Amino acid sequence: MRPPSPGWCRILAELAMMLWFVVGALFPALLLAAPPPINKLALFPDKSAWCEAKNITQIVGHSGCESKSIQNRACLGQCFSYSVPNTFPQSTESLVHCDSCMPAQSMWEIVTLDCPGNEEIPRVDKLVEQLLHCSCRPPRCSLGTSNLDQERCGFTF
Repeated sequence: MRPPSPGWCRILAELAMMLWFVVGALFPALLLAAPPPINKLALFPDKSAWCEAKNITQIVGHSGCESKSIQNRACLGQCFSYSVPNTFPQSTESLVHCDSCMPAQSMWEIVTLDCPGNEEIPRVDKLVEQLLHCSCRPPRCSLGTSNLDQERCGFTF
């Protein structure tokens, strides 16, 4: 039997490196993926979480411009949260879960407002988030979150 040509060795080495990269990149992402939303709790089997996108009329405005009414949706619901008391010294990770009824899918739409009497800026374009679907999910990380949530989100001050 003949030894493989140098070209085949190079191809096999590249395939092995690509496989190593994919496993190295995807495996940690799978471990860090958010758990699915909690819809039932053992302590309250008769209770269910719910979250819906409800139709609303939203007023879009800007100083010195005429406001416009648009049809949009708002997230409304009741999601689960819980916190199990810690021990000291801490033997396990804190058992804290907090879901909120939040947008799960949205798109951005431009709404143009007329600004009569303003020759420099006769119109203003506003970006408006149009909500398509809502679900119970962990809150997004932002500077307005609590100190504990900021630590979980990786904010350092």
